[in-house]
Amino acid sequence: MKKKPTILYVNPNNSSEIKEFSLSFKKIALISLACFAIIVLLLKYSVDFIIDFSQNSKINQLKKENLVLKEELEKIGTKIHEIRASIGFLEERDDQIRTMLDLPPINSDVRQVGIGGANAEPASHLNVHELSFGNELLQNLSLLDKLEREVRLEKNSYQKLLATVERRQDSLRYLPVLVPVLDAYLSSGFGNRRHPIHRRIHFHRGIDLAGQRGTPIIAPADGYVVAAGQNGGYGLFVQLNHVYGFETYFGHMNKIYVRKGQFVKRGDKIGEVGSSGLATSSHLHYEVHYKGKAQDPRKFILNDIQYQYDEEFEE
Repeated sequence: MKKKPTILYVNPNNSSEIKEFSLSFKKIALISLACFAIIVLLLKYSVDFIIDFSQNSKINQLKKENLVLKEELEKIGTKIHEIRASIGFLEERDDQIRTMLDLPPINSDVRQVGIGGANAEPASHLNVHELSFGNELLQNLSLLDKLEREVRLEKNSYQKLLATVERRQDSLRYLPVLVPVLDAYLSSGFGNRRHPIHRRIHFHRGIDLAGQRGTPIIAPADGYVVAAGQNGGYGLFVQLNHVYGFETYFGHMNKIYVRKGQFVKRGDKIGEVGSSGLATSSHLHYEVHYKGKAQDPRKFILNDIQYQYDEEFEE
């Protein structure tokens, strides 16, 4: 018969005291199994605790990040509204500049820079609506997209306005704003009058500026000499083309200083006052034409550059 396992216990305080315990193999097996089960359970709860702690830490971190994202999203929304206000100011200035340049304003419907399409949401694998701030995010993205289109519209508008200003600055060089004879008398104005030679009523297509023979005649604006020479009743005659539809005629000259095809600048001397052709005395016959139609030259002369006027010369 097999002996049962025996456990001897020696009292550490009294070495003579020895106790003997006998255990069956069945009890040892049960005790071992119980210890193993306890160890397994402890390990399981330890692992679960570590996992839960790790997940809770991640969740807490995500909550903090989510809160920061919401705060930043609110700041972005505020900044978007500030940018929109700035664009509104630029739109007002755009309209004011267009008014000054006599250009039509941009239509209010055009300023809405509307777009269309089947997909109204941004392309993303993430369902934005599942986010706590999803609606606000979509709204800001939509506003940003609209701001981009509005900025593009204003950029194109200002480029066109700049081009218009540059063209008009260039056109000012060719606008006949100077009196061709300084200190001259207006001896005959623009419109119907009695012809000084033929003595019949006719339409006077320019003005007559009386002055001393040999007084310089200057170009009222930049331009090209189209004609220079004898021209019937005009006598010695010069015609300038100032581009943008303006032309000026100079008649009854005493001398001509320019030749056909020559470019002259505003203020350049082109000849002298005389009485060639059909003229009763020394003066300059001066005409301004715009797109082929005669205009009153006085409409284009700047107010700060005056000629002398004597009513007794007016027919």
